[in-house]
Amino acid sequence: MWSPDVLRFLAVLLLALGLSPAPAMADVFRVGEFTLQRGSDPGTYELTASVPNVLASNDALGLPTGCAETDRERFVEAVVVRYAIRFTCQGGFPPEAQIVTPWGVDGGTFTSALGGAMVKMPLQSDGDRLLLPLADTAPQARPLPEVARYYTVEGVVHILGGWDHLCFVLCLCLLARGRFLLALVTTFTLGHSLSLALAFFDVIHVPVPPVEAVIALSIAFMAREAIMTRQNGGEIDPAQRRRQLAVVAGFGLLHGLGFATVLRELGVAPGERASGLLFFNAGVELGQLLFVSAVLGVMAVAGIFDRSEPVRRAALYFAGIVGCFWAIERVAGFSLGIA
Repeated sequence: MWSPDVLRFLAVLLLALGLSPAPAMADVFRVGEFTLQRGSDPGTYELTASVPNVLASNDALGLPTGCAETDRERFVEAVVVRYAIRFTCQGGFPPEAQIVTPWGVDGGTFTSALGGAMVKMPLQSDGDRLLLPLADTAPQARPLPEVARYYTVEGVVHILGGWDHLCFVLCLCLLARGRFLLALVTTFTLGHSLSLALAFFDVIHVPVPPVEAVIALSIAFMAREAIMTRQNGGEIDPAQRRRQLAVVAGFGLLHGLGFATVLRELGVAPGERASGLLFFNAGVELGQLLFVSAVLGVMAVAGIFDRSEPVRRAALYFAGIVGCFWAIERVAGFSLGIA
């Protein structure tokens, strides 16, 4: 039987999950895809936009002076909403002309055919909006410090907003201590760094929905591993350590495939592929270290009050339950063709 402390703590964690505004699909990054092209009649244009459904709204676009929206269609497709927005403009665009989008995405890609050829470029959020350039859509080279800052921040934001990755790291923190914890975290890092690079440069191609489902299962597996280890006295023999390192390395490869999906969605410019990958991965590692430090700090405080074991068990049961829930949800989603 679980102790009253474990039950109370687990109830609080489940309540927090239920009240959280985050979507059930934990590894969601708020990115958008935008395409602008000329209409069939002179002075007409069509913007297609794809945004996460949690951000969808029918608020008006911010169009340049002399432009007016004429028609809008909205299509709901599982976790995204697609818009087809048509507008007209009198005369040409001034050099600084932009469309202000009303959706608070973190970034995305913008493809424009206004100049004849299709030009694709990455977008960065400006507060709670994106600005789509109209006059000059050629991607501009950015200095390395700006590239480093942008992709590092995006990496930190993604790992700290990716509940499934954090739950897995939480299980590692509660499975081992000291040097072996360092070895586990390092192995996980090497695994997801390798697969992130291979997937981003299209060396390997793996369907996203099954990967996301197995990532969820990895949480449940590591939660059980941590619980069973402590039930067996907390001692880990060398053979068991080697097995756990191999398992964590394999799961790290899967988590890296999830990171690669996000990096692609950010619309990395061709000239920034190597540097973008490097600094995005650095941001992921920085965010991971911050989370590990926070977990160890909480456990240290719990130890002061002689509550480290109830907190540990409650957190592991919570992670295991959430991992199973996400696995079922994701398998059901892609088997029904809605994920």
